[in-house]
Amino acid sequence: MTLVIGLVAGCSSDGDADSAGSSASGGAGGAFPVTIDSAVGKATIEKKPTRVVTIGWGSTDAALALGVVPVGMQDMSGDVDDDSAILPWDKPKLKGAQPTLLKYTSKSVPFEQIAALQPDVILAVNSGLTSEQYSRLSQVAPTVGYPGKAWQTSWQDQITTAGKALGETQKAAQLVDSTSALIAKSKQEHPEFAGKTAAFGSGTTADNFNMYLATDSRVQLLKDLGFTISPSVPTAPSPGGSSYAVPTSIERLGDIESDVMVAWYLSDSVRSGLEGNDVFRTMPAVARHGYVRLDEPALVYATSAVTVLSLPWMLDRYLPRLSDAAQGKARA
Repeated sequence: MTLVIGLVAGCSSDGDADSAGSSASGGAGGAFPVTIDSAVGKATIEKKPTRVVTIGWGSTDAALALGVVPVGMQDMSGDVDDDSAILPWDKPKLKGAQPTLLKYTSKSVPFEQIAALQPDVILAVNSGLTSEQYSRLSQVAPTVGYPGKAWQTSWQDQITTAGKALGETQKAAQLVDSTSALIAKSKQEHPEFAGKTAAFGSGTTADNFNMYLATDSRVQLLKDLGFTISPSVPTAPSPGGSSYAVPTSIERLGDIESDVMVAWYLSDSVRSGLEGNDVFRTMPAVARHGYVRLDEPALVYATSAVTVLSLPWMLDRYLPRLSDAAQGKARA
């Protein structure tokens, strides 16, 4: 499950920047120059880019949704020969183009490979760039970083920020509207979600279960679809922990109170170890048949990194499972 492994490797660091707001000057209606602020620095783009590089989560989807095919983009697998190196919702948007696939994680930035592509702009709107990495990339081309916390950029901010950088602000606004309408329509079509509590977790080791924060995009999507965030969902990270999840010991799994629990696992062995634990089976959502296990790597990614492109693809597969879980009919 190379995509799933990438989810862990990609966000293994939160970067070294404090949370900061996002602002832009210029670029009204797609005019240039435009200056875009981020948590790691400002980028001034003098003219509409034609050679775009995308790294991190969401930047590729945003560019493609805006009609821009990157010359270099994030490799979404552990092997460029693996079909999952390009996400299924991105493939049609490439229209036969073959961008250079870049292996990027918070700890490893392919600076030389990116420089060789001679980009006009580098989009890293949902990434873990440190200030040092950002500074080095900015010597190659204007680099658009994340507006707040590393790896925590909402789908709305992803597409809006990319729209400013690429001179496609109107199209970006239209995509925000159409995507919001799709979520609202999905909520309306599933009244069984109303009044049901939900949480999202993951298993990356055999000795604990990660609970995603209420602010994480995985949990926020469940809320937007009509669920109530479970009171067991953490609202703040652990001291010194990640910005998006809190580990929970196996002994406390039975205390996680929710009607629906969505989860993914780093490996089959981790999954079988956790699911086979007696305490795991006492988790209320599991006991009530409200447990949704995500096995497919692309679906794990789509629910973990929501974008305007991943959402339509994901909802077709996600909503039926959530519906069964909300009605206590889920079968793991």
